[in-house]
Amino acid sequence: MSGLLDKANETVKASAEKEDSANKKDIETDVVWADGLESESGNGLDSTKLKFQLGAIVGFLVTMILVFFVDNLVLFAGITLDDLLVPGVLLCWAAFNGKELMVKEFDTMKLGASAVAFLIITGVFAGVAIFNATDSGVTIANIEFDGEDNEIDLDFYGPKGMDYTIEVLVDGKVEYSHDATISIDKGSHSVDLDDFWKGNAEDMNGDTLVEYEIKVISDGFEDSMTFDTIMNREADTAFVKVTEVFEIIPPGQGEDQSSKEYTGITVEMIVGMGNPDASYDFANNYFTGTSPQPMATDWSATVVVKLGFDIRHTYDEINVDEGIGENGAGQFNFDWVTLDNGADLERSDFYDIDGCYTFE
Repeated sequence: MSGLLDKANETVKASAEKEDSANKKDIETDVVWADGLESESGNGLDSTKLKFQLGAIVGFLVTMILVFFVDNLVLFAGITLDDLLVPGVLLCWAAFNGKELMVKEFDTMKLGASAVAFLIITGVFAGVAIFNATDSGVTIANIEFDGEDNEIDLDFYGPKGMDYTIEVLVDGKVEYSHDATISIDKGSHSVDLDDFWKGNAEDMNGDTLVEYEIKVISDGFEDSMTFDTIMNREADTAFVKVTEVFEIIPPGQGEDQSSKEYTGITVEMIVGMGNPDASYDFANNYFTGTSPQPMATDWSATVVVKLGFDIRHTYDEINVDEGIGENGAGQFNFDWVTLDNGADLERSDFYDIDGCYTFE
């Protein structure tokens, strides 16, 4: 009898263990974490994908508003709000499809469809902006000096097809004018410096000498901007200073003191805006006087050493482009520059007798 009872207990125990095992298996089967970024809520929505798409839509709307409905502004280095259009749309499209791109599960049909949708919506915003912009005129976006071509480059923004007139004024007088038409929402034009140049805008102390101004006129609307800071182009003053180079000779037999043997000179030059008649002298081991203000401009110069009227040494011609000397001549747009690429002028190259040596 006890044997049958034990066997019955074992059967119940085995059945319980089998049921418990099945329950564990069911639990393990239910808790399965998907790879990558799979995260679906209880209602079947993919929350990760939804976050990407909502962020992309918000970013896209902000981009459209900044580009098409906010007055164009120069942000930095000539980059304006309008320049954000293409990178902004591309970035928002990539964010909209961010989940698929991150897990590299590409559906080319969906990617293409979303790209077309972004382009169409962008076109709609552009059309609305163009038709609603008729109450404003052409504005000046940027003015830059092109040192290579010696001209000023102008950028304008306004409604598509609007005619406008560009005027360059010098001390309030029109020296140059040009008529143009806005293409899409942007226009550009370059003006040669020779067409309006009347001298440096400022002196070496920053005081105004000549006022340069750009004015654009369109459909009864005017916009203007001065550009004096880039109109300091003429170097009118150059100074040269000399420092003697020598060696110390130890005292010889019967001598109490060492001596100096002069081996040459270090020659430095500064070029810029200043007073050509200013006095610049050397006294008490110091150079005195007001040196010119260095500047970024183009110039060429040849420096010679004279004894009386006789030329004793001629340096190679110095050619400078926007303040930078060619062939390593130095940066003349900041400070004094040692001639001959920093090399000293040997005494034997210019000196043979005592006299008054000058630089020209």
